Amino acid sequence: MYTQRGKLLTVDKVGAKAGCILCGSGMNNEGLRLRILEDQPRGHDGAITGAFQLLGVGANKHSQFLQRLLGKMTSSEEILGIIRREHPGCVHVANTNILVLEKI
Repeated sequence: MYTQRGKLLTVDKVGAKAGCILCGSGMNNEGLRLRILEDQPRGHDGAITGAFQLLGVGANKHSQFLQRLLGKMTSSEEILGIIRREHPGCVHVANTNILVLEKI
């Protein structure tokens, strides 16, 4: 989702209600899709809070490692643990500043 000026409307800027589907908007989380179970308030920068269901892993450098969680309930902490085992310096794929609301 973009504004009229072409800026990306990420979850940290607009928030998201429980039940929404969020999508990756960066190279490291391209194709990632997840359904959140908790509201994500506007202005919160950082990892998604609460549990969520991983709906798609996409095609990015973390996809193969996240595949085992596909369709399951998970958390930001669990995903970060998996990513950091393989890529210790990588940022989190479920950060509010690199996720957008899925267009319906």
